Amino acid sequence: MSEQTILVLGLGGIGRVVAQKLHALGARVIGTSRSGTGVPGVHEVVPLDRIAEVAPTVDAVVNTLPGTAATEHLLDKGFFDALRPGATLVNVGRGSVVDEAALIEALDSGRVGFAALDVFETEPLPSHSPLWNHDHVLVSPHTAALSPAEDRLIAELFATNATRLLDGESLLNRVDTVEFY
Repeated sequence: MSEQTILVLGLGGIGRVVAQKLHALGARVIGTSRSGTGVPGVHEVVPLDRIAEVAPTVDAVVNTLPGTAATEHLLDKGFFDALRPGATLVNVGRGSVVDEAALIEALDSGRVGFAALDVFETEPLPSHSPLWNHDHVLVSPHTAALSPAEDRLIAELFATNATRLLDGESLLNRVDTVEFY
């Protein structure tokens, strides 16, 4: 990891934690942010429209982006063609960010050497998808955040927000219904 350069797409809540952990392991981290604001552990921040420019320099890509009109099929054939051969893709954001047909082509050609996929364009992943049996793909069931404490944490957040709602306070973790994050 200490000799890897990793592109983290999206430096929101999940992306920041991913970037910090990668940095702690010695990776050079490049991140994307609409605001361009730096994040601890991120060596360089680039706008989304420049990811194909940095793609040849990265060993792996971690997608944490939400599914919006601006991110749909952001990782397409052009992006995969620009990647360093054998790069790794991890998708824990939204499936719509990745053009799966282009990803399969990139996996078959070796442009993407390995893909760990927690989310997909269509969920559940159709039984006929070649991703199920691809030798270079790990499929997980949209539970990347799975933790033994998950149920308790969800219940605590619900109780906290119920109290905040009754007290007229703003809610925690509100989703923007325009940007969907």
